[in-house]
Amino acid sequence: MNTLHQIVLVIGLAGVPIMLLVAGHRLRRASARRQRVFWGALVGHVVACCAALIASLVPPIGWLGTDLLRGAAGVWGLVVLPLIGVAFGSFTRSPH
Repeated sequence: MNTLHQIVLVIGLAGVPIMLLVAGHRLRRASARRQRVFWGALVGHVVACCAALIASLVPPIGWLGTDLLRGAAGVWGLVVLPLIGVAFGSFTRSPH
C-alpha cells in the first residue's frame, strides 16, 4: 500500500465520519436538499463500510498484489461511495 492509498484510507475511516457529524449538526432545520445530500452520503458510507468489512475478511492467503477488487472495496469505496451518495441525493427530487 503506497502513501496515496494510506491517505485515502485515513480520510475514509476518519475524515468522512467527521464530515458527516459536522454536516448532520442541526439537520432538522436544514433545507430538504441538504437533508437528502446528508442521507445519501451517510448511506453511501454505511454501504462502503460493509464492503470494506467483507473485503477485510478474506484470508491473507487469498490476497494478491494485483487484487484490485479488495483494494477498491476496502480503501477507495470508503471515499467514493459517499460521494456517489451525495450526487444521488443532490439530483433527486423530494416526493412532496
